Amino acid sequence: MPTSLLTDLTSLTDYHHDATTYSAEPIALLLAESEGDIITAVRFCADNNIPITARGAGTGLSGGCVVSPGGLLLSTERLRQLDLIPERRMAICGPGVITKELVDAAAAHNLTYPPDPASYEESTLGGNVAENAGGLRCKRFGVTKDYIMGLEAVLPDGSLLKTGYFNQGAGFSLGDLLIGSEGTLAIVTRIALRLIDCPGRGETILVGFDQAENGARTVTEINTAGIIPTVMEFLDGDAAACSNEYEKSGDFDIVAALLLIETTDIKAQEQACQIEAICQNNHCSFLRKETDPDQTDKLWRIRRNLSLAVKAATDLRISEDVAVPNSQFPTLVGFVAEMNHQSRLRINSYGHAGDGNLHVNFMAPSDSDDHLAEIDRWVAILMRKSIQLGGTLTGEHGIGLAKRNYLDLEFDTPTLEIMQIVKSIFDPRFTFNPDKLLPPKNNLV
Repeated sequence: MPTSLLTDLTSLTDYHHDATTYSAEPIALLLAESEGDIITAVRFCADNNIPITARGAGTGLSGGCVVSPGGLLLSTERLRQLDLIPERRMAICGPGVITKELVDAAAAHNLTYPPDPASYEESTLGGNVAENAGGLRCKRFGVTKDYIMGLEAVLPDGSLLKTGYFNQGAGFSLGDLLIGSEGTLAIVTRIALRLIDCPGRGETILVGFDQAENGARTVTEINTAGIIPTVMEFLDGDAAACSNEYEKSGDFDIVAALLLIETTDIKAQEQACQIEAICQNNHCSFLRKETDPDQTDKLWRIRRNLSLAVKAATDLRISEDVAVPNSQFPTLVGFVAEMNHQSRLRINSYGHAGDGNLHVNFMAPSDSDDHLAEIDRWVAILMRKSIQLGGTLTGEHGIGLAKRNYLDLEFDTPTLEIMQIVKSIFDPRFTFNPDKLLPPKNNLV
């Protein structure tokens, strides 16, 4: 057995959970050093019918990398290959590479990897593939799947699957099935990624509103006008207050909503003028524009540290992400505000407004059964409303454990049955992350 196989995890509680309240202790933890380690572990688990769950940095918000009962937790954090091929605008990376490490390495060649989750200083590329992560720049540049050129992955029988770049791209596009599959079909060991030329930075605009609906309406009108900023983030008033308290920046007064927008480097001033006009037409209370890198980075910390800020503001925080068509974004923001008014919880929201993705935080003073039941009730209400508005259960956090019981709101029975069939073809023994992504079998009619 490799020395990186640990069986006493009593002092390693960080490996019991991700960034949610879901928690379970693995029977063992394998800190894989190589693809060979993964193949050996997978074959052992297959022979002994042991569940196996892959994990990256543990920053997920759906319980997707929490081990199943009696299962082995396989960490890919030590698989850190990072080979740039700048002349081909691509990189070959291990799943344990931190997103920002790739971004920084590519920048030395005036290239970049655009998907940038807010947790990009911690999240790994393997986790990003598992969840098809988006990020702040996804409206303009797309999400993880738009940059995957090929994958190598270990299948549940221990064989190696090569897709795209790694097998010259012939045959079925099996790699597409793996992206967003949350480790239920295969464990990714190498990733070929497309890079693009570094875009120049335009202007960063911080806008405040005295009424949240005016901020949400501004988002819709910017998109309707055909303006595609590099980044457009929305924070309701309470989320903005959490950020301001956490950073102690004092850069803005009490507001009902904030927008943080970065214009493109192409016609930046023209785009900024159009955005400013729309903001003023929607009665913004203040508007600040910055081009100085140090000042703009300070402004973006308002959003980058927001998840930590909200978590620090309460004893219990459950974060759910939903997405709706852009035209319904103001309705969703208003609905969340009404939930906050009606419930005994503290509920706030922020998100990638450019693509209708809203992160809704349910905050309580304790994890008592009463508070957890209240959160569950309002989460279900949010899920039903999002589907009613033509949206989806998750924008980027994934299904994991958190949302599997709501899948029948979005998908009909034939679709869920096909998903189960795909799972059974890849993993006939259901040992790869068996309790995630798909609904419990008894939920299928």
